[in-house]
Amino acid sequence: MQKSSIVKLIKPNISRSAIEAVTRVLESGKLVNGPVVEEFEKRLAEYLDMPHAVCVSSGTAALHLSLLAADIHPGDEVIVPAFTFPATANAVEMVGAMPVFIDCESDGVNIDPMQIEKAVNGRTKAIMPVHAFGVPADMDKILEISSKHNLVVLEDAACALGSSIEDKKCGSFGDLAAFSFHPRKLLTTGEGGAVVTYDSTTAEQIRSMRNHGWAKGDYDYLGYNYRMTDIQAALGVEQLESYDDFINTRRQVARKCARLLKQIEWLKPIRVNDDSHWNVQTLLYEVDDAFNRDEVITYLRKEKVETTIGTYCVPLTKFYRQKYGYTPDEFPRAFQLFKQSISLPLWNKLGDDEIEMLLYALYKFTSRKNEIMA
Repeated sequence: MQKSSIVKLIKPNISRSAIEAVTRVLESGKLVNGPVVEEFEKRLAEYLDMPHAVCVSSGTAALHLSLLAADIHPGDEVIVPAFTFPATANAVEMVGAMPVFIDCESDGVNIDPMQIEKAVNGRTKAIMPVHAFGVPADMDKILEISSKHNLVVLEDAACALGSSIEDKKCGSFGDLAAFSFHPRKLLTTGEGGAVVTYDSTTAEQIRSMRNHGWAKGDYDYLGYNYRMTDIQAALGVEQLESYDDFINTRRQVARKCARLLKQIEWLKPIRVNDDSHWNVQTLLYEVDDAFNRDEVITYLRKEKVETTIGTYCVPLTKFYRQKYGYTPDEFPRAFQLFKQSISLPLWNKLGDDEIEMLLYALYKFTSRKNEIMA
């Protein structure tokens, strides 16, 4: 490998057959919300063992429509994780409801079910668990709480296509689930998303709302332009064809990286429940408190290795901090992960040369840091 090479954080899985499928769509002249979108919806529903899948323009659109279809109104409260991408809480704000943030499990990255029930009150209408980085949330406990209090469960499965708990796919536990097909996701359509549900009436409502409210010759709802293009769907259809094989290969690469990264004592891997099957959407580690995560990212960038943070402690981002006055001590685990988690390079064809560059850069950082601290 030449010195000028860069170890990329991700590389989308776009095959020659996918490019040819996009070309066929372009030549057909049918570009938006057409037969290829329908085919993608059919195959996605089959993959998830769900009766209905509705493709939309983004994962955020999927969250927004899910909340509207669940009849979440201004004044309602929706329980969400503190450690997630802002889109989760933003979608709640978009319908006029209030996101109620819950900290992570003490040794994990997902919402802590033990804290959820304490937050339930007369205004609580829904729980929106996130399968962070594709790691399945504790759905058994979450469903138990939702059943007890008659709450809607909206899964934010943006990163979790292909993850499962035992033999049940993430996205098939709640009343509705939202997926994202952004380039950071394992199956990508550039931008794009989908809502899945068991209920046919809900599915038809979402189909209408994604297309300006159009339904059977009239406009039944206040709708949006949240349509997916057939260009995007063509990418999705091709990738879904061999998606399980893709995930299995990714797991093999991730296991190899994990074995080698054990040598870096100041990196701690995230915990995954024993009964879950993780799609390894992100190779996520927590940097020891003795090291500054941002210094690690900056140093690795100089060594031509792309990394980034895990994700955000959303209540401490500027909008939510100013609106609600949250402080770090309210979400200690989420804040810790926001400050110290790091996403390392991972893609299916990550080779020995790239892994060697990553390890070498980490060793160099360790030696440099130890010299400074000595």
